[in-house]
Amino acid sequence: MQLPYVGILLDPKLYWGIPTARTGKEQIRFYEDAARLYEVALCFFRLGDLRSDGSVLAFIKHEGNYKRVRIPLPEVIHNRTIQQTTAARRQMAELQSYGSYIFNSWNRYSKLYLHQLLMKDTQLRPHLPGTMTATAKTVREMKIYYDSLIVKPDNSSIGRGVMKLDRIDSGWQLTYPHRGGGWRTRSFTKGLPLQLRRQLRARRYMVQQRLPLATYQGSPFDLRVSVQRCGSGEWAVTGIAAKVAAPGSPVTNVARGGSVYRLETVLSHLPEVEITRIRSGIADFCLHAAGTLSAHLPNLADLGFDIGLTGAGFPMFIECNGRDLRYSFQKAGMLEEWRRTYASPIGYARHLLDQRRTKER
Repeated sequence: MQLPYVGILLDPKLYWGIPTARTGKEQIRFYEDAARLYEVALCFFRLGDLRSDGSVLAFIKHEGNYKRVRIPLPEVIHNRTIQQTTAARRQMAELQSYGSYIFNSWNRYSKLYLHQLLMKDTQLRPHLPGTMTATAKTVREMKIYYDSLIVKPDNSSIGRGVMKLDRIDSGWQLTYPHRGGGWRTRSFTKGLPLQLRRQLRARRYMVQQRLPLATYQGSPFDLRVSVQRCGSGEWAVTGIAAKVAAPGSPVTNVARGGSVYRLETVLSHLPEVEITRIRSGIADFCLHAAGTLSAHLPNLADLGFDIGLTGAGFPMFIECNGRDLRYSFQKAGMLEEWRRTYASPIGYARHLLDQRRTKER
């Protein structure tokens, strides 16, 4: 009996690497393991592979090798692309017009917009730092209330373009990325440095209260929390990894020199019961936040939260990504969690397929 197909929507570079197993950080074999577990067949394709008759050109595995064949469009599709254009929105809508359910159909949201959605929930507000759209005026206003600020692009990833403002004895200090690598600082007393004003004019930024993060071996850390819908259809925490900033760096991103550890490692100075309490608090916040976001945004199923911890272990929201990068768990040696980030979406796809079969009876 032919197993039902689950479609995996990929970017072109990753897609063309499938036949030679050159798929970078994306582990196709983990999808294959999950497909066997949930008794589905996999097919991989791009947005442009849809044909006018509702079929799709896709890579499927046949006799141990991936071959490109034409098959009916799968009923359920897991989107792993990052699309931001109007054309991509039209193509996604066309796929949906054939009756397919695409989860994570859109996964690139404004960081400020997600923050504003979470602010609607009064239970989440204590976990949210002060945040505004960054302009010269709002940055000056935030300087009145906070001693340390983060200024970051509203729609970027892996720590690109992040700047930091700190109150010092003589006034303020700006820390910003140097084109040749590393970081530079500039002190000032009045107004805002030209470097900062240029960036604010060039693109949309947000300014945020810089959280007093807990530290590990003298460096601040935050947490990447993977929250996904699983085989039951409910949200679940797939894993929690700690990202520790490189010495002297204001960001924890691995792509900017950060290191990744297990949560237990960075909290090793605490008694076990405290670690259990902190983990539970992180999970409770992220699951509540995922539910709040999914009430406003369609087809969410795979989120990556960046969470800071205060010295007392209280979770504070930093930002949320609509497509979790997953490799934090690989870097931390968390193989079980890493595999689970692939298994959960396939389990959720199986759940959706079963729901459709039930409705058809």
